[in-house]
Amino acid sequence: MQAGVTIAQWFADTVTNCRLSMYRVARVMTRSDADAEDAVSAATVSAWEHVGKLRNKEALPGYLMRCTVNACHLILRRKQRETAADDLETLFQPNVAETPLWMYLSRLPEKFSLPLQLRYGENLSLEDTASILRIPKGTVSSRCSRGLEILRSQLGKEE
Repeated sequence: MQAGVTIAQWFADTVTNCRLSMYRVARVMTRSDADAEDAVSAATVSAWEHVGKLRNKEALPGYLMRCTVNACHLILRRKQRETAADDLETLFQPNVAETPLWMYLSRLPEKFSLPLQLRYGENLSLEDTASILRIPKGTVSSRCSRGLEILRSQLGKEE
C-alpha cells in the first residue's frame, strides 16, 4: 500500500485489478454468469469486512480469490437445496456465448476444473493455487494433470 492512499482506495484498486480473475474462477465453479457475479460481489463484501485483519496487505489478491471460492461454495450449496432433481440437467448446459475452452472446462468436475482455471487461466503458481484451494501442492499438480488428460480425451472424441 502506498503512502497517502486511504485503505478504501487501496482496497478498491486491488478489487478492480482482481475482479476479472475472480469472475473467471467463479464462472468455472458456478457455471452461471449471474451466480458468478453474485459470488464476486459477496467475496468483495466479505473481504472488505475482514481487510483490517490481514497481517500482510500484499496478500489481498489471494484473499480475494479465497473469498470468491468460498462464496461460490455457498451459492452452490444453496442451489443444491433449491434445485429439483429434474432441473439438474439444465445447470450443466453450456452457454451459447461460451468459448470452446469454457464449454469443455465446465464439463469437468470442480475438483479438476477449478485447479486448471486457477493454475492456467489465472496464471497462478502451484503454491498460490494450493493456498487458495487449501489443498497440498501435490494434489493441485495431480488434479491439473488429470484434468488435462480428461480434456484431451474429450477433444479427441469430438474430432
